[in-house]
Amino acid sequence: MRKHLFHLALVLPLLTQAQTEVRTSSYTFSTGVCPTMSVVFDQADARQVESWYKDRLKPISADISSKKELMAVGVRLPEVSSDTIRIYVKADQPKKSTDLTLHVAFRVNNAFVGPDSDERQREGCRSWMYQNAVMLKKELAQKEVEAATKTLHLLESDQAMLVKEKDRAQNNIEKTQKNITSDEQEKAATEGESTTMVTRVDAKKQEVANSPTETNTKELQGMLKEQEKLKRKTEKLSKDIENGKKKIEDLQFQIKKNLEDQNAKGQAIEVQKKVVDELTTKLSGIN
Repeated sequence: MRKHLFHLALVLPLLTQAQTEVRTSSYTFSTGVCPTMSVVFDQADARQVESWYKDRLKPISADISSKKELMAVGVRLPEVSSDTIRIYVKADQPKKSTDLTLHVAFRVNNAFVGPDSDERQREGCRSWMYQNAVMLKKELAQKEVEAATKTLHLLESDQAMLVKEKDRAQNNIEKTQKNITSDEQEKAATEGESTTMVTRVDAKKQEVANSPTETNTKELQGMLKEQEKLKRKTEKLSKDIENGKKKIEDLQFQIKKNLEDQNAKGQAIEVQKKVVDELTTKLSGIN
């Protein structure tokens, strides 16, 4: 129940922002203060919004200027007037604010549409404002959903990569441990051969000392070489075992760090899923 209420508390502000309200207001354009109809956009950019309205007005206007404010001349809006009209557009966005108020002034036959204007004109302007504002809000909200979804997919991809890296490290540990076991067995066998070789070398040395011949002297030299070979092999196996154990320690540390990263990434994914859900709810609630 608490979880449901908490989610509702998060979603309600988004639903409120999704509601489109066309207000009667005024704004100071380059020509002076004019009555306008305004709509508030959240998480929007003034240039982006004005550019969008410019694109919407181009096909239905004789000419468009954007020197001081966006101004469309010879606009065909049958729902407002049978004659062509002039439209002024300005997005007012305070510094460091993510919200902006779009002001649109409609001039019909040299008179601006205001509270006291003909009802058909007022309702036609209001309808045009509402329909276009909803359309733009949906486009902006859709882009937010897409961006948030992309971020979610990147997080999930990172998580999948972490899982693969952890599995790879675990497999590497198992492989390294097998190599260590094999090296330890080979080392034990080599040390056994070395022990036997010591006895043989000592006996051969005694033989040479008592009755030296060319044959037993060569045999002793060969045995000494073999003994040195066994010694080097034992040393190499010992080093390989030591390096293998160090490698396992490093891999175990990597796995520990990997699991911590997976946990953090998992939390980030859950947070991002909520963001996507909230933005999707906002998009579906725009009207």
